[in-house]
Parts: sequence; structure tokens; C-alpha cells
Amino acid sequence: MNELDSIVNNSKLPNQLKEYFTVSESIKGLITTDTIKEIEDLYIFLKSVYTFDSSEFSAYTITSLKKCKDLTTFYFYLKKVIDTNLELRSKDKVFNRDNIYIKNEVIDKVLKKNVIEFCNCIDKIYKKEKEINLNQTYRYLGKLEIISILKDNLDYQKILISGKKILEEYEKNSV
Repeated sequence: MNELDSIVNNSKLPNQLKEYFTVSESIKGLITTDTIKEIEDLYIFLKSVYTFDSSEFSAYTITSLKKCKDLTTFYFYLKKVIDTNLELRSKDKVFNRDNIYIKNEVIDKVLKKNVIEFCNCIDKIYKKEKEINLNQTYRYLGKLEIISILKDNLDYQKILISGKKILEEYEKNSV
């Protein structure tokens, strides 16, 4: 490992950028110790004040390194590219829902669980089981209504419509 690789690996840069800087032979001819420190300084500043996608930061940094002809002005060039292209969100807005990052897989898993629970409740009604918890069924119905609005998913909407029909029939027959 050479000195430049060591500086990169010990820096506080995003892992994607570290990997690219240490693996790509073409970029090694473009970067210097000072350049790495400038990138690191900008990254640390942004990370401490904003929330942003570090992969995008890395991509803009690599592209800027390749496009910038004069390394003495690189920091200002990169700063301009980042300011105009990278979506920065203030960390001060703690309760702003834009600052909440939840992976879609996690959201889908939670939503799917609620849909399955609603289907289980409706299935009990459909099969005319004795132990039916209407309170719980209506809670899942409300959740499914919200889910179908948020996700705009045709399958969820069909489940909602079918479930409502079964629930209405159950109420008519149990009166």
C-alpha cells in the first residue's frame, strides 16, 4: 500500500469514495494529498450540518475530479457542483418528515404485515368462526385504508374493497 492509499483509508471520506480512490488507477493520477484533504474537509462540513446521500457526494466528487482541469481551483469547482446538484437537508429540522430515512423494504414489510393481519381478520369472518374481534378488524381496516392511499397499490385497494364487503355482510347478518 502506498502513501496515498494510506491517507485515503485513514480519511473520513465515504467508503464508496475510499474504495474508488484506492482501486481506480486512472484516478490516482488525478488526486493528491491536498486534494484528498480538501474533499475530506468539504465532506466533514456537509456531514456535520446536513443530511445527504453520500453515494451521490462520491459520484459528484469523482466526476468533478475528472472534469476539473486545474487542481488549484478544484475545491471551489467541487463546492459549486455539490451546491447545485446534491440534495442537502438541514439537520436542524429534526421533526421534518423529509429527514426521516427508512428503506422501502422496511416500509413494505410493515405495510404487508398489516394487510395480512386484516386479511386474517376478514378470513375469520368469511369462515364464520366464533372468535371474531371486530375492534381489531376495524383497526386493521383503518390502517389498510391509509396504506391503500399512501401506496396507491391496486392489490391493496382490491383487498380493501373485498374486506369491506365481507364486513358489511357480516354486520347485516349479525343484527
